[in-house]
Amino acid sequence: MSVRATISDSKSDFHKEFPYVIPPIYRKLADELLVELHLLSHQKNFKNDSIFAIGLKEIFNKFTNGYKPSEHVNKLFDAICNCNGFNPNEINSCSEQLVNNVKSFTKEDLNKFISQHNDNKGNEYYSRINAIGIYKLVNEMELFKDGKEEDINKEIINISRLLGYQYSRVEKDISMYKSNIEKMKQALEIIALNLTSK
Repeated sequence: MSVRATISDSKSDFHKEFPYVIPPIYRKLADELLVELHLLSHQKNFKNDSIFAIGLKEIFNKFTNGYKPSEHVNKLFDAICNCNGFNPNEINSCSEQLVNNVKSFTKEDLNKFISQHNDNKGNEYYSRINAIGIYKLVNEMELFKDGKEEDINKEIINISRLLGYQYSRVEKDISMYKSNIEKMKQALEIIALNLTSK
């Protein structure tokens, strides 16, 4: 019988694969994602699917914006995934494929995709990464590119309902995500200002 890996084990594996210093502003993201993926890997109802993949890539890409050295970014993502038993190549290709496909989706295409995706309604383990996946999915659709925030929110409510997620949780996680992106952007601007003034 295999021994269940602990968070300490995951962190140890992570540092072996990524033996570089992470700039302080990005350290919290790396730690939070590492812990979150570790916990998800032990949830029996968790489903590593395309909505999860698109959400994980979106969070990682947005919060590693401006990361230096830039050649470490892919290595960082790979290490965070690998140390928790997730395949980074599968997540990258799954996310990329969905982003490309969803651009031309009609509302009917979207409903069909969610219906096919949703073979475990009410039993799937919810995580904030799924909420960001839904948010990214809707925002990538050409249909909503010039749409109002209200229309985007209606579609997010619709998808949440179809997936059996509580919309209040989805809304809260998306709102926090947007707020944190703004804070990160401001922090990076302050760092850039300090560097140019030296």
